[in-house]
Amino acid sequence: MRKRNKIAILCGFIFFPILLQAQEAKTGNRIGVEFGGNVFLGETIVPERVRESKSLYEEDGFSCGFPAPEQTVGNFYGGIKFESFFLKERLGFSAGLRFSRLSSEINAYWKYSYFMWLFRQNETTTDYLSIQKISQDNYYLGVPLELRFLLKKRTYSAFNPYLKLGTSVNYRVSTKNSITFFDQAMIRHSGELNEQIENPKPFYAWVYPAFGFRFGRPKSIWFNMEFNFPGFLIEDKSQTFVRTDFGFGMEFSIQIPFSK
Repeated sequence: MRKRNKIAILCGFIFFPILLQAQEAKTGNRIGVEFGGNVFLGETIVPERVRESKSLYEEDGFSCGFPAPEQTVGNFYGGIKFESFFLKERLGFSAGLRFSRLSSEINAYWKYSYFMWLFRQNETTTDYLSIQKISQDNYYLGVPLELRFLLKKRTYSAFNPYLKLGTSVNYRVSTKNSITFFDQAMIRHSGELNEQIENPKPFYAWVYPAFGFRFGRPKSIWFNMEFNFPGFLIEDKSQTFVRTDFGFGMEFSIQIPFSK
């Protein structure tokens, strides 16, 4: 967590002076749309209600066990961005609005069919639910800030590779849970179980370096394709079921010239 905070502070030192210079520089401007996807790898966060201490057993060919120790988080997003170029049209700063969905789940370890969830407990009885999988989709509205440097000095070229450093601050607008029961008769408890599932924190930040390619001449439409790795989610509880380590992914975007 301390390492990720240092990365966020470093990004601030990089972006702030460039913004000040951009106000005085002659710039070229572009507006466009983006679409992308990422996969983050990480360790499973096991909810307190999952009974890891319950003895393993088999019944009619099915086995009860623990959740898988490792999970992934899928990130799919789309948005619009405005980009302004300066320093001889090689350095660009962009900002925009992005809508994203982060999906994660907790499921039974591969050799088990389900795990147990503590549903109710009092002085005399304890009720469990047998669950195969709980999926959670979190929807966010975010603001991406990106710095792009074109590697070729001849910016009029129709092909130009580039380096990018970006960050995105995101606010959770809604959450949806989907529960797969081992015993279908337990579906009637879906509403109560849904209230027992925690939601992640409302804000998270994402920091990502990228390498990409720009296709298109200066006065025409640009098509961009880039690969980002590694990416980091800066918040320990950015997702309910996964403590992420790092991620990787791709982004496609289309830009057109824009004059003030």
